[in-house]
Amino acid sequence: MSDEEMELAHRLARFKIGVRRTLGLSIRLDALQSDADYRTRTLADIEERIEDEDVLANLLLVRELLARQYAASTPDESTKAGRDYRFGARSG
Repeated sequence: MSDEEMELAHRLARFKIGVRRTLGLSIRLDALQSDADYRTRTLADIEERIEDEDVLANLLLVRELLARQYAASTPDESTKAGRDYRFGARSG
């Protein structure tokens, strides 16, 4: 596990516990990481309802770390594979 993955795991754990403590809500961490719609809705809802400054700051950090993770996992248009001309221009 990389340092960034460890940081994300610690932040998510703190965030989940903080939200449960202050709002009484349970967050699905697996969906928060894998489902963009769930992540957007859940974080926006918590952001509007939360009154604890530490939990709000942690929410912002979690959102940033998850955005970085998502950006790293989706291929960039500039890195898309183009045509393969290894066997000549008419092979592909």
